[in-house]
Amino acid sequence: MKIAILSLMLLGAAGAGLPVLMQGERADASTAPEQQSAEQSADAGKLYEMVRQARTALRETRVLAGLDAYGPGPQVGRLEGGEGRGGQTGRERAAGGEEGGAYLAKMTRQNELFANGARLVLQFNPNTQAFVGSVTNTTARTLSQVRVEIHLDNGTELGPTKRIDVGPGQMIPVELGTFGNDFSSWVSHPEAGVERGHGAGGEEGGEGRGEHGGRGEGRGEGRGEHGGREGGGEHGGEGREEGGGEADGEGARPSDLAYRPLYNQLQLLRGEMHAFDVELKAKSR
Repeated sequence: MKIAILSLMLLGAAGAGLPVLMQGERADASTAPEQQSAEQSADAGKLYEMVRQARTALRETRVLAGLDAYGPGPQVGRLEGGEGRGGQTGRERAAGGEEGGAYLAKMTRQNELFANGARLVLQFNPNTQAFVGSVTNTTARTLSQVRVEIHLDNGTELGPTKRIDVGPGQMIPVELGTFGNDFSSWVSHPEAGVERGHGAGGEEGGEGRGEHGGRGEGRGEGRGEHGGREGGGEHGGEGREEGGGEADGEGARPSDLAYRPLYNQLQLLRGEMHAFDVELKAKSR
């Protein structure tokens, strides 16, 4: 009962601003698409911060309940950058290597330097059902609009994360939620800058030929970005097209790309709430 009430409180906090946002002046048919896109991005940003605040409140509640703020398993900021240990990758991808990246086993720890100079470290936390890690800029220049995507072998795409400029030598945290997904392998890559044909907003611009396999974001996948896979062809045809719904049974990601980082935050919150429920029940036994 207590966890059910807490869940409602947290989800209520995450969605508290929806009525306020809906009461705002809506764009009519004469409103320019650019203005509509800017308004949607602003609304998505407000909701994104609300969910982040809900996640912070959940961590505080965990402490009050006598639990560690973050719980067991890999956590953002706790993954070291060293290579060569068992159960992880430790390699560099040559130019263009992102497209042909091999899928990793579910619990494999990724530690790779990509052609754009971004080092990506990721590991799956089964307790919160999330990938956690970091991106580090190893170059002497700023990497603009850095974001990370993950492709699961069930055909689901996670992300992209919210775009952020990363200065020389700077490391930023990465979290991508998988709540509700059943998968056994995955592949990930960091992107930076505005990709060819994506327009000024990159993914948020919504269409065009991207750098990965020539597909446009926000449309159904034809030839995918990893080795030219059709749907999930690399893994026995398990995948689905982007526009056809996710494999987790929880519904597709938002079709409006500006809301995808928000959707990721909600997935992270759901996984953390589930982990809290499990730990509370174990503690009460």
